[in-house]
Amino acid sequence: CGSIGSKIYSYYKSQGHDVKGFSSENTLEEIIEQSTNCDIFFNNAYCDSNLQLKLLNALHDKVGKMVVSGSVVTDYPDPNDPVYTNNKKILEQRFMELAINKLPNVADLLLLKLTSSSYKDHETIFNTLDFWIQNPTVISLTFNITDNI
Repeated sequence: CGSIGSKIYSYYKSQGHDVKGFSSENTLEEIIEQSTNCDIFFNNAYCDSNLQLKLLNALHDKVGKMVVSGSVVTDYPDPNDPVYTNNKKILEQRFMELAINKLPNVADLLLLKLTSSSYKDHETIFNTLDFWIQNPTVISLTFNITDNI
């Protein structure tokens, strides 16, 4: 499988971390239950039902750190996919509310604003995640936008 979620799973598993992976086979309740109290949660579960937003809302105060896969579509809307654009905008707005007004019980948060080409650049994503884990005061990083302009 070539998804970024599976690549992140394999990367951290190969480094000896205790990693759990989820797929579309898992229910929202299963993901929340199995992720509660984990050190880092990678929120990459986009679907039209806005699962990412549901996971952000459910887990932001139940995990140590959370990485959310956002999109540059919030800055450069895709007229061909208004549902995706709107869902990512809502997700980013909620993310920023939590990150900017961070309460002590809220996870350290990182928004990765990705493009279609950046999903293929696994090494840069891994390096970015490793950097952020050591420097969690960074709250948002935008990847190359040239493939969306």
